[in-house]
Amino acid sequence: MIRALFFIYLLFLVPIAAAKPNVLMISVDDLNDWTGFLGGHPEAQTPHMDALAASGRNFANAHCAIPVCSCSRVSVMSGLAATSHGSYEIGPKYEELPALEKVPTIQRYFKDHGYVTIEGGKVLHHGFGGRLSGDIDQPLGRDKTKRPKKPMSRPAHWSGAWDWGAYPESDADMGDYRLAEKAAAALSEDFEQPFFMSVGFFRPHVPLFVPPKWFDLYDVDTLTLPNNPATDLDDLPKNFLSINDYAVAPTHQEVLEGGVQRSLTQAYLASNSFVDHCVGMVLDALKASPHSDDTYVVLWSDHGFHLGEKQHWAKRTLWEESTQVPLLIAGPGIEPGEKCGAPASLIDIFPTLVDLCGLPQCDHLDGVSLRPQLDDAAATRERPAITSSYYGNHSVRTRDWRLIVYEDGAQELYDHRNDPDEFNNLIAEPTHREQYEKLAKWLPEGGVPEFREKSERDKVKKKSPIK
Repeated sequence: MIRALFFIYLLFLVPIAAAKPNVLMISVDDLNDWTGFLGGHPEAQTPHMDALAASGRNFANAHCAIPVCSCSRVSVMSGLAATSHGSYEIGPKYEELPALEKVPTIQRYFKDHGYVTIEGGKVLHHGFGGRLSGDIDQPLGRDKTKRPKKPMSRPAHWSGAWDWGAYPESDADMGDYRLAEKAAAALSEDFEQPFFMSVGFFRPHVPLFVPPKWFDLYDVDTLTLPNNPATDLDDLPKNFLSINDYAVAPTHQEVLEGGVQRSLTQAYLASNSFVDHCVGMVLDALKASPHSDDTYVVLWSDHGFHLGEKQHWAKRTLWEESTQVPLLIAGPGIEPGEKCGAPASLIDIFPTLVDLCGLPQCDHLDGVSLRPQLDDAAATRERPAITSSYYGNHSVRTRDWRLIVYEDGAQELYDHRNDPDEFNNLIAEPTHREQYEKLAKWLPEGGVPEFREKSERDKVKKKSPIK
């Protein structure tokens, strides 16, 4: 009897350690601001992501660290900027970068602190292989969507990736849909440990194939096209205008001459709505699961995407369309509120989740926790979002301004309060010199040079067009 009373006493005396929350991290490839919650296109239909934005914090001024997929994802998983890890372009795997030899992925960091890690789809561009293979406890696989046997829409001289059309017939034939089913099934399981689940959807990455019902949402003849003045590039430094000579994307002139701008725009919007449906499948499964009240949800895209703005297609620029990304965070203790206009970076995801989940501070991270903005959408933040494209070229984005400085010294300056489309380069106006100085102090100095494996270096026969 005395022993029983003693144990009862201990139960009240010794506080029980609170269970750590779960994490569901959803990435969407090549998703720009053409969503309902960001308002980048007036006809975009993304109800499931909109609902997630309304339930938590919408970081409406979030930006990638590098505007191309493999190195952007390396930055998210390592928590480091390109100037720290040395990957500025498609190329090295995470485990091939010397600067990351002792740097854990966010999945490994959470695993080392008691989490079971689950992963499927496109999370790291090259997957979790080599020394990273132990970072994931439960792989969900990476199903691909079968392509049509013959090109559907692309002109013959375009890259094979740049095709689009209503294909296949059923959602069930899409790799992203099958991934959503697997993630939903995993969320219904019971786990003895908290989980860190990473789900990476491929659409709206090219080729833009999704079933016909998603194309039917958008009238190709009446949908809105981006505002794109013919004179937009007149005040830009000439070093950047050859970017399309490097990228596999078509030039804007090729798109116009082919008469395919409307159908390409429709295909991108259709792909956004399809992947929104897949996101909704996962979110609905979470809501129906025993984990619904103790799981943080983070949704992000690896970079933005041009669809003709500034007479450019795809990514690899330091303009708003290429750097801005969706970033949503919802979960326990995060009160729904207004959009957050403070700048945020994708490298802030790692420290933010460490903070929210009460893990030991990770000292190697370049980003900072977004906890203040999660507590209060109006909270100020001094640090801007820095984006690097190829070695030595950087963008500094604050709440109201963007400064771009290239390796050769060329510059651009935009006032987003009056010019959200970045039509007017103000760098030559003396009245903005003070603002320029405030932004320029944030520019990275030096940094790790670009690293490429020898096989990759041998493939690159010409210099980057923006150097």
